[in-house]
Amino acid sequence: MVSTMRLLGQMLSMGLALMVFALFIGNVRITPVQYPALLNSIHTVFLICTALCFLGIFVSLARGNHEKIETPETSW
Repeated sequence: MVSTMRLLGQMLSMGLALMVFALFIGNVRITPVQYPALLNSIHTVFLICTALCFLGIFVSLARGNHEKIETPETSW
């Protein structure tokens, strides 16, 4: 389950980055002329990912403490 969530996060991050690059830069070769647009798109992706991380922190805190309590039947 953990590896599935990790891969899902990686795919979401790559999709987000490619979408922002396509919106800011378009379908052109990266040359020095496009460097300002590239830097703006990288900055935008970092801001979006930062916001998603903070959202995840607060969702995790709102979830509370769900420690698994071992009972004699479940402890092997």
